[in-house]
Amino acid sequence: MNPLKRLILPVLLLIALIAAGVSGYVFIEGWPVLDAIYMVVITLSTVGFREVHALNAAGKLLTMGIIICGVGTAVYLLGQIIEIIVEGEIAGFRRKKDMDKIISERKDHYIICGYGRVGHQVAHELLSEGKTFVVIDNKPETAVELNGSKIPHIIGDITSDEKLEEAGISSAIGLIACADSDISNVFVTLSARALNPKLFIVARASQKETQEKLKKAGADRVISPYFIAGRRMAAMAVKPVAVDFFDTIMHSEHLELDMGEFCIKETSKLANKSLSESEIRQVSGAYILSIRKSTGNFVLQPLANTILEAGDIIVAIGMPKQLELLGKMV
Repeated sequence: MNPLKRLILPVLLLIALIAAGVSGYVFIEGWPVLDAIYMVVITLSTVGFREVHALNAAGKLLTMGIIICGVGTAVYLLGQIIEIIVEGEIAGFRRKKDMDKIISERKDHYIICGYGRVGHQVAHELLSEGKTFVVIDNKPETAVELNGSKIPHIIGDITSDEKLEEAGISSAIGLIACADSDISNVFVTLSARALNPKLFIVARASQKETQEKLKKAGADRVISPYFIAGRRMAAMAVKPVAVDFFDTIMHSEHLELDMGEFCIKETSKLANKSLSESEIRQVSGAYILSIRKSTGNFVLQPLANTILEAGDIIVAIGMPKQLELLGKMV
């Protein structure tokens, strides 16, 4: 809410008291308008000047009423103004308006619901990928943390349809439900799927029995951090070199290798061609790791005679420039 709205009531009361005081001195005492205004001003300001003219009994009662009601209202108004300035509410309101504008202009972005330890890591990865996103979290300290950054955020109930719509869910392409509570993640998934049926939803599950519920709620992928951590620790113990290799490819800051996925459209020049005929390797330099067919099955280590069909998604690895060239070919 605009903090200046808090001043509307005391300002209106003060204006009403001034109007009543001026009218009272004019009609009760028969004073000129200028003298009446002057009397009201010196009374409200409590400067201690003497009356403009001698007052009768009715005029004295009017003056006492202005002092009791008017001075109290003026002091309250001044207190509200000082409180707004000290608490920085005007700056906060302007910051919120700027944030709302940024969020409203977002298209094809991601929404992170929950900004705990997992949410922080998700945001870090999206930033490293150059993706735009909006954070929704119910902790006030999240606003303090993110106010100094350029990350758009909304503080409130992550399961609220209103907050999801405020985050631009209708124009988003993905949502990550990574709250600490499985219940919250289920409700977020249900709400998000209802608001945007085409949204790609990834949800976190702490308990094994929650995974099926999240899928039924509409999650496209369900991730269990504890399951992944356990599997990864075992892999590092059994196959440390292989794990280090994939870490180097996926997360190294010095090695300019990346992975990408590209969908073969019906209008694509690659549709209905074999890998050898498409000349992807020769033109772009990217290496095709696998192909997910429209049926959902994967073709791992595809051969030269593997046919690319409309609806297939190819997973490739290469330098950023190579992947960019591949994207243009598709």
